[in-house]
Amino acid sequence: VDALNRLAMACPALPLCGLAQTEAERLIPSYLERIRALMNKMNLADEEILIRMTGCPNGCARPYMAELAFVGDGPKSYQVWLGGSPVLTRTAWPFKAKMKVDDLEVTLEPILAMFVAQRQEFEAFGDFCHRVGAEAIEKYMEEYSSVLA
Repeated sequence: VDALNRLAMACPALPLCGLAQTEAERLIPSYLERIRALMNKMNLADEEILIRMTGCPNGCARPYMAELAFVGDGPKSYQVWLGGSPVLTRTAWPFKAKMKVDDLEVTLEPILAMFVAQRQEFEAFGDFCHRVGAEAIEKYMEEYSSVLA
């Protein structure tokens, strides 16, 4: 079982929850496949990232502690949260609002590229994001041009 799948969690969201603004449980398998494909292309095949997804900001799948989280903020739209702890001892911070489903790779590729280039030995993804912070990640993203296209 892929570590992304083993560590991931999503709330039921649509159509079961009246609070849901978008999908979570039914969408997370495809998100995990897309993230794993991107990670494989970036030589992160063995990396484990704790990922959570919810259909609304209530946080039933505990996204606010995850290394990488997607919190529903509208139809087919998510907030991206970064910097939580891989052992759930630190809260993440909101990095991006209104990320559309189709923008997953465009959003994550520069962040993962920065992780590959600047991580410390044995540093987890969430610990890296916490260490460098949102401002450094945003600056890197502005200057980044895809090597995978």
